[in-house]
Amino acid sequence: MRDDDEARIGPEAGSDPLDELDAQLNRLRSVADELRGSRDRPALPGDQVELIEDGPRLLGVYERLQRSARQQIRVLDRPPYVTPPSEQQSLELDRLRAGITYRAIYGTAVFEHEDTMRVLPELQAAGERSRVLAQVPIKMALVDDHTALIGLTKRAPAESNLLIRSSGLLDGLIATFEMLWALAIPMPVLPPDGDFSGLRSPDRDVLLLLAGGATDDKISRHLGISSRTTQRRVRALMEALGAQTRFQAGVQAVRRRWI
Repeated sequence: MRDDDEARIGPEAGSDPLDELDAQLNRLRSVADELRGSRDRPALPGDQVELIEDGPRLLGVYERLQRSARQQIRVLDRPPYVTPPSEQQSLELDRLRAGITYRAIYGTAVFEHEDTMRVLPELQAAGERSRVLAQVPIKMALVDDHTALIGLTKRAPAESNLLIRSSGLLDGLIATFEMLWALAIPMPVLPPDGDFSGLRSPDRDVLLLLAGGATDDKISRHLGISSRTTQRRVRALMEALGAQTRFQAGVQAVRRRWI
C-alpha cells in the first residue's frame, strides 16, 4: 500500500460518516482481493495488513487483541457471529473489570438476535458504553490506536477479515468510528430479566431507525411496511415529541427514554 493511497483514506471535513465507511469498505475489499492474489507468500511480522479467512484463527486473534489492550476497545457490531456472543462474554467482562474501556456501536439487527440480547444487559451493567445505529455495514474492533480487526462480509463471518496494524488506513478507520459514535444514539437501558418486548414495539423500531439516520424508504424496507405507513408514523412521533426535525425526534426520544 502506497503512502499517497493511505493519505486519502481518512474522512474529509463535513463528510457523511456512513458514506466514508462505505468508501473505506470498498477499499478494504480491494485490499483483501490483493492479499488473496498473493496467498503463497506467508504473512510477515511487519505486514501492515493481513488476511484472515479461518474461524478459529479469527477468534484467537480477537482474544489476543482484547488481552493486549491497555486503554480501550472500540467496536462496530452486528450479526452474524462466528460463535455465539454468550461464549465470548466472559473475556469482555474480565477486561472491563481490569479497567479497559469498551465503546460499542450496534446495528439495530441485534434487537432480533436473542443471544446478543441476553448478553447486552450484563455488559451494560459492567460498564460497556453502547450506542445504536440503523445501519452498521461492517464489523470492526479497534484496539487502542494500534490495531483493527475488520469483518468484510455479512454472510459468513469467518469468510473475509483483515487485521490492520498502524497505518494511514487505520487512522481513517479510527476517525470514522468517532464520527459514527457522535451520530449514534445511546443504547436503551436493557432489562436484566430478558423481557425485551417493549423494545420491539413498532414505534420504538421506527424511532431507533429514525435516530440512527435512516430515511423513510430504509425504514419501510427494514420493517416491511409501506412508505405511507412510515410517513404517518414518523409524523405522529415527531408531533408527540414536539420535534421540528427527525434528528430532534431522536434526541427527544432518548431524553424521554422512549428508546
